[in-house]
Amino acid sequence: MAYAIIRIEKCKIGAVSRIEKHHERKKDVYKSNPDIDLSRSDQNFHIKDPPDSYRKLIRKRIEEVGCRTRKDSVVMQDSICTASPEFFQGKTSRQKEDFFRMAYRFYVKTFGEENILSAVVHLDERTPHMHVCFVPITKDGKLSSKTVIGGPAGLVKLQDDFYSHMLYSFPELKRGIPKRITHRKHLPTYLFKNADMLMEHFEEISKAINDINMIKGKEKKAQAIELISRYAPEMAKMKEQIKSVDKYVEGLHREIWDQKDVSQHWIGKAKELEDEVKKKDDKIYALQTKQKELQKTIDRLPPGLLDELEAFEKARRKTITRNDWIR
Repeated sequence: MAYAIIRIEKCKIGAVSRIEKHHERKKDVYKSNPDIDLSRSDQNFHIKDPPDSYRKLIRKRIEEVGCRTRKDSVVMQDSICTASPEFFQGKTSRQKEDFFRMAYRFYVKTFGEENILSAVVHLDERTPHMHVCFVPITKDGKLSSKTVIGGPAGLVKLQDDFYSHMLYSFPELKRGIPKRITHRKHLPTYLFKNADMLMEHFEEISKAINDINMIKGKEKKAQAIELISRYAPEMAKMKEQIKSVDKYVEGLHREIWDQKDVSQHWIGKAKELEDEVKKKDDKIYALQTKQKELQKTIDRLPPGLLDELEAFEKARRKTITRNDWIR
C-alpha cells in the first residue's frame, strides 16, 4: 500500500544556508545521511531552479511585499513530498518526474509560485523525494508561518489536500499518516517520586499485605491495615500511572518510526530522536519495572479494601502536612 506524503518544517534565518547546502548538494560529505549517493546526484533535477542563494531570494521577496520581520521570524518553510518506497518501484524516470511535477502544482496552488524559492527532486537517495522551500507570505502581504500553515490543524488539512490533489493522477495512492505534532511533554516528576516512595517501603508494604491476607491474627491485621492506609492513595493510582508511562514510551517509539517512514532524508533526525529515547530508556524502564512490581503486590489486597483505605487516608491528610505521613 503506497502513501502520499508531505511534510513541512519552519525555518529561521540561521538555518537557511545549511538547508540550502543540503538540498542543492553543495557539500562534499553528508555525514548526517550516509544514504546519499553522490555518484547519482547528477540524476537530481529542479522543477524550480533558484536563481540566487536562498537567503538573498528570501530577502528579495520580503522587500517586494514590504512586510515586517523580527530577529526570530520564520522566514522559510522547508517542505518535503514523496510517496512510500513501494510506489516508485517499477516506475520509469518519466513517471517519477510526472509525480513530482503534479506535486509541484499543489505547492503553486497552495502557497503561490512567487513565494517558492526552490523545488529540487532528489534521486540520489533510497526513496525519490522533492524538497520545496518557500517564504510564508500571506495573501495580504504579511510574513506569517502561523497564518499560511495554520498550526497542527493546518498540517493535517495540508495532508488531506495533498492527497486529494495527487489522487486524480495516481489513484493507487492512499492518504499518508499525518506527522504527530507532539510538543511532547516530559513525564511528570511525581510519577517517579510516587514509585520511589512506594519502593522505599516495598518490603513493609508487601509484609503488611501478607498479614492482611492471613486468616488469624487480628492485632497483626489491624497493624497491617493501618500501615497500608498511609500509602493507599498512591497505591490506588498505580494502575493509571502504569498506563501513562506505557503510553509515553509507545509514543516515543512511534515518533521514531514516523520519522523513518517519511524518507531517508529524515534519517539524521530520526537518529537524534532514537538517541534521545535510548538515553531515557534506563530511567523509564526502571520506573515501569517498579510500578508493575508494586501493582502485582497491590493486587493481592482484598477487594474493596484499598478504596476504603484511600478514602480514609485522603480525609486524614487534609488535617496534616505531607511530611507528617511520608516517613
